[in-house]
Amino acid sequence: MSRPLNEQLLSITRLGRNFTSTLDGTPDDAAAVVNPLYDGADPWVARHGDTYYACNSTRDGHIEVWRSDSPLTRDHRATVWTPPVRGWNSRQVWAPELHHIAGRWYIYYSASDGRNANHRMGVLRATSDDPQGSYEDLGQLYTGDDIAGKTNNRWAIDGTVLQLRGQLYFIWSGWQDERDIQHLYIAEMSDAATISSSRVQICANNCHVWEHVGEDRGERGLHEGPAILRRHGRVFLIYSASGSWQHTYKLGMLWMDSDADPMDPRSWTKHEQPVFESTDDVFGVGHCSFTTTPDGQDVMLYHAKKSRRDGWDRRVHAQLFDWDEDGLPAFGQPITPGQPIRPPTRTTPQRRAA
Repeated sequence: MSRPLNEQLLSITRLGRNFTSTLDGTPDDAAAVVNPLYDGADPWVARHGDTYYACNSTRDGHIEVWRSDSPLTRDHRATVWTPPVRGWNSRQVWAPELHHIAGRWYIYYSASDGRNANHRMGVLRATSDDPQGSYEDLGQLYTGDDIAGKTNNRWAIDGTVLQLRGQLYFIWSGWQDERDIQHLYIAEMSDAATISSSRVQICANNCHVWEHVGEDRGERGLHEGPAILRRHGRVFLIYSASGSWQHTYKLGMLWMDSDADPMDPRSWTKHEQPVFESTDDVFGVGHCSFTTTPDGQDVMLYHAKKSRRDGWDRRVHAQLFDWDEDGLPAFGQPITPGQPIRPPTRTTPQRRAA
């Protein structure tokens, strides 16, 4: 049954902007925020007080930090790191993340010498309290199986940090050996720039068809882009599955109790269904990060493909979300491009066959 027009009009103050929209998604104000937000991939936004800092790499490998009063805008840009002309981190700089740890700003990024098989994780540390200031390069992180000897460092991308009960953990996507098969790994850190344990594989990457490249059981499983979300006494690990170059890219979820041991794979439960996936209008959704709006709404930033064709031409989108009756994040379906980004509704993600 249709609702009266005066009930369809919503006066919304969200995300540092004021606008009015109808429930059919038609903006009444040209300043309404709509998806997609901007060109780019692997979005990362860190909130510090009332300020938001977005971090990204450019096509030529520079790392930028943007400052804004909203998680949906990038207002003031600073280039904080330039890759060396040659060396292990001179090419293919991917997915930088900005973290504030023990009073200092750090950027974690993956890079290579131009050969993908040589991808490793690096860390930068700010030389001041300004996340848009200068950074010093602290080198590679060890992401292998021999923490004592630090031999045979392994392929690694998409690193993020979990701070839990006074302990730091590093979580990333890595290869078990020389084969291009990506799993999620975790290791302890003794400080923000040092991994202090051998890695542990968190879970299998091929439990369900939807986790496989192309959703084809005959293809390899693929996990990457881990992102941490904490609420209701749980730690949620949202990850990307299938191929990032494909329209089947999507988000899966693991979770554990906050008092469990994240280094024990038995602590983690895998959600049997994707928690966020493509629609007819938005496809290839993945590699997310989480923050809150100025008025406290949960918001997810993610990227989506511009075309269903294989490739990596992508834009950044946003999704406000809520939580279901079981205390799990309810992301819903991607908002159709051109529609205002609206408050969340309490809906459970659509179920599908495993």
